Amino acid sequence: MEAQLFFKELGRLLYAIAAADGRVAEAEVAALKRIVKEELVPQHNGTDHFGSDKAYFTEFEFDVLAERNATAEGAFDSFTTYMALHHHDLSPDRKELIYRAADAVATAFHGVDKKTVPYLEELHRHLEHTV
Repeated sequence: MEAQLFFKELGRLLYAIAAADGRVAEAEVAALKRIVKEELVPQHNGTDHFGSDKAYFTEFEFDVLAERNATAEGAFDSFTTYMALHHHDLSPDRKELIYRAADAVATAFHGVDKKTVPYLEELHRHLEHTV
């Protein structure tokens, strides 16, 4: 699996989770940055042509979508399309990482709200059906 594309799509998923209620809270941004720094960067050792860890593409994509005020639905659809095309690359560890990251962003601002629940449920369905 091409790491840069995975991290970009993960950024889209996390943006969708954060923006499900129509706004992105600072606590959600902080959770995203913590995930990138503490979980993604240590697990990945590839860099781009500038020498930056490719895991930072997650944060970059999230920031771009937030700046553009992109729809949560569009970002989520992009991630689920990516998963459908690359399901064979999703190891149990990678699935667990996706679950943890989504949960961390979803619970960062006053817990999981009712607009976020459908995204989390669909994410779980998609991940359960990948081998």
